[in-house]
Amino acid sequence: MSFHGLGVTEHSQGSKTVMLIANLAMITGNIGKPGVGVNPLRGQNNAQGTADMGCQPHQGAGYLPLSDPNNLQYYENKYGVKSPVVPGLKIPQMFDAAKSGDLKALWILGEDVAQTDPNTKHVIEALTNLDLLIVQEIFFSETAKYVDVVLPGTSFLEKSGTFTNGERRVQRVQAAVPPLPGTKVDSQIIVDMMNRMGYQQPDYDAAGVLKEIADVVPFFAGATWENLSDNGKQWPILEAGIDTPILHETEFKGGKGKFHYFDWKESDELEANSGEFPLILTTSRVLQHYNASTMTRRTANEEIVSEDILLINARDAADKGIQSGDAAKLFSKRGEVFLTAEISEKVKPGIVFTTFHFPEQMVNNVTSAIVDEETMCPEYKVIAVDVLKVKKGKRN
Repeated sequence: MSFHGLGVTEHSQGSKTVMLIANLAMITGNIGKPGVGVNPLRGQNNAQGTADMGCQPHQGAGYLPLSDPNNLQYYENKYGVKSPVVPGLKIPQMFDAAKSGDLKALWILGEDVAQTDPNTKHVIEALTNLDLLIVQEIFFSETAKYVDVVLPGTSFLEKSGTFTNGERRVQRVQAAVPPLPGTKVDSQIIVDMMNRMGYQQPDYDAAGVLKEIADVVPFFAGATWENLSDNGKQWPILEAGIDTPILHETEFKGGKGKFHYFDWKESDELEANSGEFPLILTTSRVLQHYNASTMTRRTANEEIVSEDILLINARDAADKGIQSGDAAKLFSKRGEVFLTAEISEKVKPGIVFTTFHFPEQMVNNVTSAIVDEETMCPEYKVIAVDVLKVKKGKRN
């Protein structure tokens, strides 16, 4: 079995690497049977489900390309409205369009882009140039500081629906507690907005929405709230409610598997900046905090890890005169941040590492706007930087 996570995909050539991993699986026959396959470890608990529902602007629910007129007609028949013929924007394109004035309004649900997206200065410039910014959140995030309207949403414990995991397993999620006073389930807020804009909908109901999904998404055809039961079902779920534990047992849906070849290419970030900035920064998370730690910073986990720490190899630390506990300036051509340094064997010479959990540091001030050419996933794993020791107190 092959597993990969954001360490593969958060590169300018991440999608190509995934295709090469798929090459290896096909060459070695590791498909279509138990205990094999290419397994992406998704960064969040419903990332797969969000993709299944058509979050990509060039696809509809079920991954049907909107470039095909037959698919446009399919969605029009299902939804009773005209489908847009021009693809929407991906996240980096949204920021560029907002900064140029072409995008006027943005509605963000549960994502703290001001803290987590790369090149923070560019993101904030984009947000502040909008005519209208709406943030739907459970806490007052860094992004919420720039809003015109805050819509108070709910946590996963307060709402029912489905999550889909990395093995295509669609699972029921059932509300454990009612929403706090003054808040609403996220989907109910969307329904309320649809009703106010003239597209009348019934109140949100998890079973009812799943019924609509089963009608629209072919590989959810047999999914019902009742037959998902306790363990869920792996899509494709046939109309009889029979699921599919193993894909590609006899053939690929699209015909023969396609092999891909790509010439080696250096990252544009390193090619342009390695002389001035000799170190490579890669960012990730630690066990104690989740993403921007919007939730986990409000728990006792903050007592275990209370700041972003810069890990540096002993060889590089010696060159810079840095010891564990020193304050260090981490900088790139985009900006700078001040962090506590820790000498560590977890990173190789030439590599430094930190997390992006704390707004006090705002590590994404130094990350670049370079993205994968296919997916537009940011290149968080390759950032040309340098490090300098600074006096205690300089970080504040």
